[in-house]
Amino acid sequence: MPWRPFDEAPGVEFKVLKTHPPGNGATLLLRFEAGAAYPAHRHVDGEEYWVLEGTLADGGRTYGTGTYVWHPPGSVHRPSSPAGATILVFVPGGIEIVAP
Repeated sequence: MPWRPFDEAPGVEFKVLKTHPPGNGATLLLRFEAGAAYPAHRHVDGEEYWVLEGTLADGGRTYGTGTYVWHPPGSVHRPSSPAGATILVFVPGGIEIVAP
């Protein structure tokens, strides 16, 4: 399956591995190019991710390969990757982009 770009996040690509009922949740792979960032967003039902390779900067912390991160429902964050990263993400519900 090919990588697909996010229109709202240049340098970030994704592959949907599975969608979850009622259709707004998903398990996916995200790949960040060096220097790429995803806009600030809120997780309606939380989010879990596992850093498969590289490093991800998120919430003032940096997470390396093998790190598991959980964001509770309603949390807002803006992940980025200074050197590039691939992460496995589980999002049980939708996300809302937060205006800058």
